[in-house]
Amino acid sequence: MPYDENFYRRYREYLQEPIVRGNHDHVFSLFASLLLPDSPRVVDLGCGIGEYRTYDRSHAEYVGIDLNDTGSVTPFIQADYLRLGFADLLPFPPNAFISLFSIDCCHTAEKKYDLYNRIFSAFPAVKCGLIGGFFYESRRGQETVSEAEEIVSYQTIEDPSLYISDLFTELRIHLRTPSKMFGDDVIEVWKLLVRK
Repeated sequence: MPYDENFYRRYREYLQEPIVRGNHDHVFSLFASLLLPDSPRVVDLGCGIGEYRTYDRSHAEYVGIDLNDTGSVTPFIQADYLRLGFADLLPFPPNAFISLFSIDCCHTAEKKYDLYNRIFSAFPAVKCGLIGGFFYESRRGQETVSEAEEIVSYQTIEDPSLYISDLFTELRIHLRTPSKMFGDDVIEVWKLLVRK
């Protein structure tokens, strides 16, 4: 199944499941209370249907960036976040960025850590980032997996000690997050990146 309206409908239902909503709200609250500056200006890379925009109101300013326009996010910039070309289109200089499952699920470890470093280098005002990922406990040793009706995703199983950055410190949270859409053995991995 591609990222089509059927997927987004099912994903909206997934976000309403009590365990999923509780876990995500917990992480958003941690991010807001521990890491975000007083007036967070957040750029949402791979915003999809805009979960962060919908469920977290701690940000002062927000913009979503994605290749697919779901019509769910405003303000929205249709662009490829990998190229960082969206920088000239931003309505404000961001001091935080988030990516709820887009970067970690769509790219290899090498590619995503390269992107994290480029973001911290290109945007001096960025103080922190929140990235969501996952792995299936039963398939912990596989970097790529098929899920949710044949979508191929990358699991967040890399050893963080192999990707130490001179620009940011990484903290991780692991939460069991069983759901109807993804099954019972999913562990969500949340990365908190903080500028050094």
